[in-house]
Amino acid sequence: MSTLQAQAIEVRAGAKSLIADVSLTVEPGEFLAVIGPNGAGKSTLLGALVGDRHLAKGHVLLDGKPLPRWNKRELAKRRAVLPQHSNVAFDFTGLQVAMLGLLAYRDRLSEPQMRGLAEKALGETEALAFADRPYTVLSGGERQRVQLARVLVQCDADTAGTPFLLLDEPIAGLDLSHQHAALASARRRADRGLGVLAVLHDLNMAARYADRVAIMEQGRVTALGNSDAVLEPARLSAVFATPIVRVEADGASAFLSLGR
Repeated sequence: MSTLQAQAIEVRAGAKSLIADVSLTVEPGEFLAVIGPNGAGKSTLLGALVGDRHLAKGHVLLDGKPLPRWNKRELAKRRAVLPQHSNVAFDFTGLQVAMLGLLAYRDRLSEPQMRGLAEKALGETEALAFADRPYTVLSGGERQRVQLARVLVQCDADTAGTPFLLLDEPIAGLDLSHQHAALASARRRADRGLGVLAVLHDLNMAARYADRVAIMEQGRVTALGNSDAVLEPARLSAVFATPIVRVEADGASAFLSLGR
């Protein structure tokens, strides 16, 4: 079975350990949310999982093979990554940015096919209106929806494939409606058999969409398990250093911060 696995990994910046002894597995067909306070190492973990951060210790394995042993083209077919910040050096249109997710498939997809897939993804993220606009003139939230379309089309290019979808704060800068739409898109991919990992700050979104939750504190995973079990008010209050309560509404849980 396809897996993405971190085995006792450590990432350092000089003498400082950013994350240490972190082990977790992203399974096909699940949505794993990573939460924790600022500076806990969430983005560093995601960077390690995609091969962008050098490991001082441990291994990251994709389908049982260390990431450095994958060539870039095959890696692009096995996982799609939305970083926290996405820079575009050229004056591409929204459609051209979305089509960047298909670069690994240029050998078997025609230009019209690539355009059609990208337009479908832009429609899903409600960004089709930006297809012909320069990416540089878009707002932060509009750019985020275009970038989300880029990774979604990368996931959808091969209908038989089940790549991993790795998202670093995918709902940052989005209004509430588009936050739900973005995570619902990720949830649909998980339901289709893809493994999804998303770094999130919103506890309610994690509770709503994730199957499992990992909590990171000071560079370590301090809790990992079923969302209902991990998202426990006493634990969350201690992790985030503020009183948090859980309320039930319409058959779902919601978390409220009562302030310090």
